[in-house]
Parts: sequence; structure tokens; C-alpha cells
Amino acid sequence: MTPLQSSAGPQGLTYVRLAALPQGRRILLRLSGADVRRFLQGILSADVEAARPGHALPAAILTVKGKLVTEAIVLACADGSLHLALPADTADEAIALLDRHIIMDDVALERAEDVEFAMVWSGPVAGEGVECLTTQYPGPGFLVFGPPAAVTAALAGATEAPIGEWDRRRIEAGVPAWGREITPGTFPPEVGFVTAVSYDKGCFMGQEPLARIHARGQVNRVLVRVHTETCPEGPVELAAPDRPQAGRATTWAPDAAGGASGLAVVHRSAATPGTVLTGDGVGPVEVRSGPLGDDPGVKGRK
Repeated sequence: MTPLQSSAGPQGLTYVRLAALPQGRRILLRLSGADVRRFLQGILSADVEAARPGHALPAAILTVKGKLVTEAIVLACADGSLHLALPADTADEAIALLDRHIIMDDVALERAEDVEFAMVWSGPVAGEGVECLTTQYPGPGFLVFGPPAAVTAALAGATEAPIGEWDRRRIEAGVPAWGREITPGTFPPEVGFVTAVSYDKGCFMGQEPLARIHARGQVNRVLVRVHTETCPEGPVELAAPDRPQAGRATTWAPDAAGGASGLAVVHRSAATPGTVLTGDGVGPVEVRSGPLGDDPGVKGRK
């Protein structure tokens, strides 16, 4: 997709600090030891073995029933080390879970609070003490992190975008967000987070239920892009004539015409472009896409 156009600073770059986003604050979990890659491969839903230095990739920590405990961003640093960026609100639970699974593994965990995370688009940045990783999550662009002062220095001259501009960018790219679309207790495919799941890397925690979904195509709720003529201030419960609880719109951003685009998790029966739903306190809500980040299953079900 064509990135949204935006004003940019002298360097031609635009950024947003993750801590400024709703539930966007991150904790850096540093991992060290000879078994880090193998250990994470057996815990996380993503194919950690495929992580390339200089890139970040989305992952999930799941229950044995395949439902989300939290998401995590795998940080494949330039020096070959692997670390995790965890949502602050689930970091304690995630770290405790990881620690319980370190038995005979040569893996050490170190929680770091004094780290700033930012998303940059239009180009990478560089600076002493700063890592800049190419990523598609939490949105397309570059994930920058390091000591707060170092990140600030690296972003000097770039333009800090308002939250609404970041949301517009996410909506256009069809990328769900933690605390908005992605929530604990959901299956990754039903919230547009299937990019965090590898179906052919082998066993990981929660793999069997997701493999059954992949084989049978049983997920009933999916992520879609929606539009309405006014911009709601928060989440909107959605209804269809034959389904009073058709879904929930979770992210909104105003558009140039005065309406608003958004992301919603809806029942698959409503996930067809042109479907019109009703929303509590707003006018008609039109579905503008098919399922985003969906798992079509081994049979390629549409």
C-alpha cells in the first residue's frame, strides 16, 4: 500500500514515541546465553530462527489453549543478539512465564525500564547507543530503541506525529495494536495477528489449537477496515440486522472528507466490503475490506 503522506522535519522523517500511544509503553527484556534462540523458538509463536539481524518481528506468548497472554516484538539486533519488547501492562506476567520455562537452558533474563521506543517512517535513523530495526509491526517503518537521551538525539530534526496520524497509518496498513484489537484471551487469527504465527516451524506453546484452526478454518471473528461519516471518540459496538453482536470497532482516525476510517473485529459473516453495520451512537458503519491478517487455512478458504 502507498504510505500516508505527512509533513516531515528537516531530515524528511516522521516518528511517534510508543510511550505516547494508548497502552504503547514497552519494557525491554534483554536475553543472554547460548540457548536464547532455541528457547524462544519453543515458546513464541513466531519463527525466531528466521529472525535476521536488523529486523524486528511480531510474536505472541500463548496459553496452552492457543489464546493470547501477550504479544511481543522480537528484536534481532545488529550484533546477532535477540531481545524482546513487551507491553508494559503484561511484562510482569510474561517475564514470570518465561522464567518458569527456563529449566536446563543457558538463558538469562534482564528487565530494562530505562529504554525509549519510537516508530519512524520515511527512512531509518542512526545514533550512538541506538538500534534501528526494519519492521512491519507495530506498524510499517523502523523501530528505534535505546536510552531515552540517545533516542532523542537520533530523532533530532525529525517531526513528531500526532497519535491520530499514527492511527491512520496503522488503519491503512491493516495492522492491529496491542490493547486495541489485540487483547488477552483472543486467538491471533481473530484479531488480525496471524503474521505473528508460524504454522510450519514446529512445536511451540499453544501450537496445537492454532494448528487445528489452520487445518479446519474455524475462527469466526476477523479484523476488517471500516468507515463512518463521523469520527467516534472511542470503541463502538457493532450490530447487523441478523446479528445484534456483530463486532466491535476499536480504532478510529478522521479522514480529510470529515468521516473516519477504522479497524474493527467482526463476525466473519460481516467481513465483506460494502456490508453496512449499525453502531451505538454513530451513523452507519460500512465495512471497507475483507478479513485482514486472517488465516485462510490449509485449504485456502477465503
